[in-house]
Amino acid sequence: MGSVSELTVGGVICTGTHGTGANYGIMATKVLEIDLITAAGEQVTCSHRENTDLFSAACCSLGALGVITAVTFQCVPAFKLHQRQWSCTLDEVLDNLDEHIASSEYFRFCWVPHTEAVVMYQVDRTTKPVQESSSWFWDYVVGHQCLQFAYWLSSFFPSMVGFINRTFFNLLCSKPKERINTSQKILNFDCLFQQYVTDWAIPREHTATVLTELRTWFQENPNEAAHSPVEVRFCKGDNIMISPAHGRDTCFINIIVYRPYGKLIPYAKYWTAYENIVKRVGGRPHWAKAHKETGKQLTEMYPEFDKFCEIRKKVDPQGMFLNKYLERILCMDNGAAGDAKVIH
Repeated sequence: MGSVSELTVGGVICTGTHGTGANYGIMATKVLEIDLITAAGEQVTCSHRENTDLFSAACCSLGALGVITAVTFQCVPAFKLHQRQWSCTLDEVLDNLDEHIASSEYFRFCWVPHTEAVVMYQVDRTTKPVQESSSWFWDYVVGHQCLQFAYWLSSFFPSMVGFINRTFFNLLCSKPKERINTSQKILNFDCLFQQYVTDWAIPREHTATVLTELRTWFQENPNEAAHSPVEVRFCKGDNIMISPAHGRDTCFINIIVYRPYGKLIPYAKYWTAYENIVKRVGGRPHWAKAHKETGKQLTEMYPEFDKFCEIRKKVDPQGMFLNKYLERILCMDNGAAGDAKVIH
């Protein structure tokens, strides 16, 4: 499950939505069968046994193959989760990363930019009763309203960002906490207020390299508005054609810049530096998050990208399901994405 639940089934499949857990793939890996209406108005069923290439493409299709009308998921009975949260330093988590990942069913951590502070989360199934200790004052007044005001104030004084990140970490996240609740309430993540987000998938073995380089960049750019947190999650590799986790166990690193009270905070310099770091280790963009890649670049990132584009041309030769974004990433200059006359 991803960070939020207010999503459509078609949306989470088409964009490669993911959660965390070394033994779990992106959400689409739990799909058993998909029914599509193609541009020709035909209903097509695909699965691991029927129309297998189309199924591999449809499990992360960007909405470019047709309208999804039915999905069969592999499900399990509802269950509760026990979350244990504690803080440490970035070096402490990176030096023992494999052990931490293996220590629980759903492991993730959040790094506080411009600091060494990390909040780690170990999450496992349990049959214990629900246990919550939320506080309206600390969670909403301090953790939402005061934080938003502080980031708004820092838009006039960017050097405040590091101080704000450290202060709110100490107030809200430095002490150990435990929660028990139903799975979706534990796995979901409070995204607070408006924000710009980019999320890239890298080979899991390069996690420490990327975060260490990003830390160095923060040290060299102390006034950059790198808001908290940098969220780090892990997924099992898969064989879905343009899944960000295709062919490799994956670490997803999600960075944010908030828009306090809707105010635009410059983020291009931060985004570019981060993208340059992840691209050096074979990074791939999350399809539902901001990125600037084009079809030519994506062909080099995804081994089966050209094959996906050929399937798209076959099921939608006139480009009925293309839009400006899909034209940018799928319609390369006379390339494999096709010569479709786009219908708007």
